[in-house]
Amino acid sequence: MLRSRDMGKSIAVRRWTNTALECYKRGCVCEGCFYTDFFNGTSQKCQMKASVLELVRVLGKPDVEIQQVLVE
Repeated sequence: MLRSRDMGKSIAVRRWTNTALECYKRGCVCEGCFYTDFFNGTSQKCQMKASVLELVRVLGKPDVEIQQVLVE
């Protein structure tokens, strides 16, 4: 079943992929992501945030460390 969200559509998810884990660890912040350049200049939009949200909803949070940034 497809789910529609404001940021895009998510397909049925089965497992955490390396790309989804990287996006999750970045906090789904697109700025500075490799795929930002990939989608620049196209009408398409990255759907990874929608996929990550669906993965968390269906499978739960992955067992990875999230990078924390400390600002002085």
